[in-house]
Amino acid sequence: MPIVALLCRADKDREDLKLAVEEHGSSVLWAADVPGIIEIVRQSRPNLVLAVESGDDRSSLLAELSREAPLLPVVVALKPRSAARALELLRLGTFEVVAAPWTPENLEAALSKAARSKGTEFEVVRPGRGAAGAEKTPFGYFLAVLAVMAVAGAYLAVRSSPKAPPPAAASEWALPYNHPAGLAFDGELLWVSDWFSQTIYAHETSALRVIRTVHFPAEVPGALAFAADALWTAAGPRSLVKHMLDERLSALSRVDDSAPQTIGMAYDGLYLWTCDSKEGRLHKRILDDRLSIASSYRYPGVKPAALAYDGRSLWSLDAGNRELVEHDISNPEKILRRIVLAEYRRGGLKPTGLAFDGKRFWSAAEQLPKGEQGGRIFSHPVAIRPKGT
Repeated sequence: MPIVALLCRADKDREDLKLAVEEHGSSVLWAADVPGIIEIVRQSRPNLVLAVESGDDRSSLLAELSREAPLLPVVVALKPRSAARALELLRLGTFEVVAAPWTPENLEAALSKAARSKGTEFEVVRPGRGAAGAEKTPFGYFLAVLAVMAVAGAYLAVRSSPKAPPPAAASEWALPYNHPAGLAFDGELLWVSDWFSQTIYAHETSALRVIRTVHFPAEVPGALAFAADALWTAAGPRSLVKHMLDERLSALSRVDDSAPQTIGMAYDGLYLWTCDSKEGRLHKRILDDRLSIASSYRYPGVKPAALAYDGRSLWSLDAGNRELVEHDISNPEKILRRIVLAEYRRGGLKPTGLAFDGKRFWSAAEQLPKGEQGGRIFSHPVAIRPKGT
């Protein structure tokens, strides 16, 4: 059972976090100060440290742990929410930052990837001796080569293994506009942007009836994401715009896009993820006034078209392979699953948007040739992996 060392002074916060972590399947050892946590680290060798920052500066903890256990991951539970402080903690070496509320669901992704994180282990191998002390013979070297070849063969077999079978047939609807460019779910409605008409359409999820339209005369909206009580749009030319959730979706701020080919966005509860189609990169951004890029990763597919977050994993819609790709949220270069989408394999569609409504994925597509027919929207009955797997 994983051990979590919890640093927290406030009784209520400590009890809330302890319950949430134990529900995650870990045991908790706690202390109210840094010396107490260091003693726990020395005596019990926990899998990770979870530290609450509520007016306390955790820089001293990070410095102490860097000397005592430099490979031990540290997750900071931030209260109150502060994008600037989260970025600062990440730069200081924090493994991950989680914001309140500290529910088991919100903590799961950070705790899971931190618990899986392991430092490098070194083993001294004596030259000329095997594990049992016997000298290496030519036959022994031959066996070793065979073993290496077997491992390599197994690795290649896994790499070339068939993709996951396609899901059941998706439901499909025609859109009353021709150029869908982005898709997002706000907890109730599906929102689709149309770059040609410079309009965002809100659809109900049963029959995809249009509930609301908002025209943007000064913006060409593309990718969409709801994040921290605002709607973000990737807008031409080369900007990211934050909108109020009022009747007109009034623009609050505009950020010059440092990765100017943003064609997909997703929010994981703390970070805004964007994908850059030109460079083939996935960017993890802090919600500060510049949308600073905290980390950047190579896109492991062919051609990203859109992003979504399912509460656990980051997903992309790959226009090159015409498939859904599940990424490890701690390292999106690692693919967990690839699911072929037959709807796109038949051709004639350009995928442009992806969203998750808590039960199923939705995708939006532009029909080819562009502008001749209305866009399409699909719901995909993809099975989400159970927690703990």
